[in-house]
Amino acid sequence: MINFTEEEKEFKKILDHFTGELKTVRTGRSHSSLVENIMVDSYGSQIPLSHVSAISTPDARSIVVKPWDKSTLPNIESAIKKENLGLGMIAESGQIRLTIPPLTEDRRKEFVKLIGKKMEESKITLRKRRDDIRKTILDEERAKTISEDQKFSQNEKMEKMTEEFNKKIEEFAAKKEKELMEV
Repeated sequence: MINFTEEEKEFKKILDHFTGELKTVRTGRSHSSLVENIMVDSYGSQIPLSHVSAISTPDARSIVVKPWDKSTLPNIESAIKKENLGLGMIAESGQIRLTIPPLTEDRRKEFVKLIGKKMEESKITLRKRRDDIRKTILDEERAKTISEDQKFSQNEKMEKMTEEFNKKIEEFAAKKEKELMEV
């Protein structure tokens, strides 16, 4: 029998991955998730920016990065430049101020397309997981470990769960698109 509690955890992982992907799409407003996972060379190893500095958002259009060790400032600067995020950068008295330019209409439309692409990728991943579950259910029925009634009830439960997670993905994408299109 399918353990739907475990399968729901797998579906949640797919949803969490999708919401993480959405956080990387900038909306013209500042927030630390735009830069916190940039990998910085610090003492010979690659470390996320959030582990070597304090990241704050003093206003809606800027992010301030204050390294805990001032000697890592040049490495942080070069890592941010290498990411090519389209942000303005000013190094000032032991910190870096990133300014977020307003998004153009074309850029907003590009981001909406990117959100749609990421949404479709997540839905495909959900469908693949659903198909794997369906195959397991059919194999169990053929092996006579479950009855035909159990097969139908498990298929129904799986479809309901898949629909629920697809709706959540669509809701998150719609919310992000709305946020993105606000001027």
